[in-house]
Amino acid sequence: MSGMKIKDLIFEEEKEEFPWDENALKSFKNLIREQRITCLMDDVFLLGFLRATEFDLPSSLQLLKNYYNTRVNYPQYIKNLLPSKMEDVVNMNIFQYLPKPDQDGSYICFFRCANWDTSVANGIDVIRVILLIWDLQLNLHRTQENKIICIVDAEGFSLSHFYNFSPRVMSAFATLALTDSYPLRFREIHYVNMNVIFEAILTVFIPLLPDKIKKTIHLHSDITTLTDFISPDCLPSQLGGNLPPFDPNEANKMLKANEEFLRRNEEYVKLYEKSIKNCNEDTSLCKDVNRKEFIEKAEEIFERHSNNPEDFLACMKENFEFDIDKF
Repeated sequence: MSGMKIKDLIFEEEKEEFPWDENALKSFKNLIREQRITCLMDDVFLLGFLRATEFDLPSSLQLLKNYYNTRVNYPQYIKNLLPSKMEDVVNMNIFQYLPKPDQDGSYICFFRCANWDTSVANGIDVIRVILLIWDLQLNLHRTQENKIICIVDAEGFSLSHFYNFSPRVMSAFATLALTDSYPLRFREIHYVNMNVIFEAILTVFIPLLPDKIKKTIHLHSDITTLTDFISPDCLPSQLGGNLPPFDPNEANKMLKANEEFLRRNEEYVKLYEKSIKNCNEDTSLCKDVNRKEFIEKAEEIFERHSNNPEDFLACMKENFEFDIDKF
């Protein structure tokens, strides 16, 4: 295997084999070179795109282009995407990954709204931390093969958080990380301890997601039903499980130890943009007229009702007939 390895790995990644098609990997590399694309060519990184498309080479190539094109088009989310540049936000432990996979071998990411101090980090900062953590996880065989589970604990989500997640910010996050521009795949997404303010955010966010991700979403009024999906033996006590509280510092140490690994990711975005420009290829994103109209209308409603999430929620439901109860 070529390329850099992740340092201070807290997972048991190396103790389990995840086979792949070596010929497909070689063919994918040749296809990238034929296209005169300059990008990160590490084996595990490229395998993520192949596995996400079941080793279909044209689809893998398009996903790779989409991944880099979104980064070219959203520099405010990608520039200086490094642990050293985001230390204050990382140390809040808003977004973490648990050291133990679930009963089916999927890693679990855990977002805690109550840890988010909006005087330290705005909505873009929070999304940048999520991307930083997921960018590292993209390079894990288990993540690529077994997908991930994401748990979002909405307890403590307040009006100050609501202000920071405007429809435009939510749209950028969906485009960068949750559409066909990112090779990370989700097995389940759980929202627990739901409140009306967080529900208001979801009326914007969920409609932006592709159907394959919508199907993974589960809403919970508290944490008691979480163990219907995830074994309590795989969850810490904070989430109603049998494990002791997890130490977020271990995952943070791993993230910070890989500064150079993540710095290299950013450098390749610049190299990719240069190589595409030399080929006169358009890096602009596909324009979805319906999506654009939805965001513009949602943004207008948000500006009118940002101080009252309940009114915003009612207005969104009235304008878009979105039924959150079906999730």
